[in-house]
Amino acid sequence: MILVTGSSGHIGNVLVRKLIEEGKPVRVMTKSGEKPMWLNHLDFEVVKGDLRNAQDVLAAVQGTEIVFHLAGIISISSFNSKELTDTNVYGTQHVVDACLSHGVRRLVYTSSVHALPEGKHGAAIIEDSDFTGKDLFGAYARTKAAATKRVLEAVDKGLDAVICFPSGVMGPHDYRGSEAGRLIRDYAANKLPVYIDGEYNFVDVRDVVDGLLLALEKGRKGEGYILAGERMTLNQFFTILSSHEEKMKKPKIRIPLPIAIGSAWVLESACRLIKAKPMFTVYAIKVLQSNCEISSEKAKSELGYSARSMNESIRDGLEWLKEHKKI
Repeated sequence: MILVTGSSGHIGNVLVRKLIEEGKPVRVMTKSGEKPMWLNHLDFEVVKGDLRNAQDVLAAVQGTEIVFHLAGIISISSFNSKELTDTNVYGTQHVVDACLSHGVRRLVYTSSVHALPEGKHGAAIIEDSDFTGKDLFGAYARTKAAATKRVLEAVDKGLDAVICFPSGVMGPHDYRGSEAGRLIRDYAANKLPVYIDGEYNFVDVRDVVDGLLLALEKGRKGEGYILAGERMTLNQFFTILSSHEEKMKKPKIRIPLPIAIGSAWVLESACRLIKAKPMFTVYAIKVLQSNCEISSEKAKSELGYSARSMNESIRDGLEWLKEHKKI
């Protein structure tokens, strides 16, 4: 039996589909105890549980041989929150404790490239880190680093675990709306009248899932593997989108970086008071200015990992959003 946490998420729901397609027995844990509605047509076991409750997690892991831990909160907020720490850090601790208690054969934990120090611009980001989070900006990055550290500490106690670090995930089956998916939707609706210079490394969700399965079979105990795709500027991203949909027009006004950051602080602070999600944040802007020279060489050489072109991924993601009437 294979347990998947985070089955309603972008990577999680694609992973569940792939496992069932391969004929594997799957169990998922959800807060409601019900299947995510976009997986209703598939045959798998579902148990009720909250990642923040150690006993719930212990019960969900019981009787499983393999655990894919993907559940967590993805946040572009510059501010920390108790929910973020409780879910990403302590929730992961509950998973590793349950895996140790029940003697699972292998845990595959999905971390994030943001848990890794970016280093100097132009220098390749690799899997080497102490995961203290001291050089990281943003609450999400720090919680993912702290969670990764908990997994490695469990490896020292005997747990067979492998860690994967995806970059910016995009592509089809984006039911809950990823940040990349939101960027495409806003662009398609011409809700981006302005832009900033920036770039990022994007990877197709289907390639990440293939990477997780490769890590399960070929990954070395206690090792981490970056699952990245293609580095591109926002301008290149928009150019590919427009090539597949002529009505999409590039934003014409470029905002200088200092003004963008100042505006983001004001917007983010105001949205925090009224408990609304801001369109952009200081953390998101800094990510687009950060070093995105991200290397998947270790995953390629040890796992046989590969990533498709962003042209294909953007095209397929756009077609999926149109097919499901999300744009």
